[in-house]
Amino acid sequence: MVVTRVDDLAACTHVIVQANQSMSWRANLLLLACLAAVTMGIAAAFAALGLWLVLPFAGLEVLAVAICLHLTLRRLARRQVITVAADEVRLASGFRQPETVDTIPRSWIRVEYVCSDNPFDVGRLALRAHARRYPVGECLGRHEKRQLAGELSRLLRPV
Repeated sequence: MVVTRVDDLAACTHVIVQANQSMSWRANLLLLACLAAVTMGIAAAFAALGLWLVLPFAGLEVLAVAICLHLTLRRLARRQVITVAADEVRLASGFRQPETVDTIPRSWIRVEYVCSDNPFDVGRLALRAHARRYPVGECLGRHEKRQLAGELSRLLRPV
């Protein structure tokens, strides 16, 4: 979670929410290449012994891991930008550019964080306004959601 303050004509704050990516795309490609080399090396050894039917399954295994890595990294690249201005709050979500944009009057908005006692539950953080619920920080853990809820409550406090 990154919080930046930009002072334009109307002071506003941008909160950028994005999942933690432990490895870059290049590091994931290196991991995939190493896995493919080991898997295909073992499959080639079995093929040399006459068990050639192992090769297509080894290729399918590497392909499945590549697809899973791609889908995971794509999901982790999703970001949410919350812009808090004097009179409105703007929620923009997307990968490279905003796919959904919601504008909510600031006076009606409330921060809602619900978390059970279950240690595996990360909780649900949302902004509520006019009986609508706008989920925020779905990619974050429990501690990060609690921190974001506190920061949003502070930013949305009446001036």
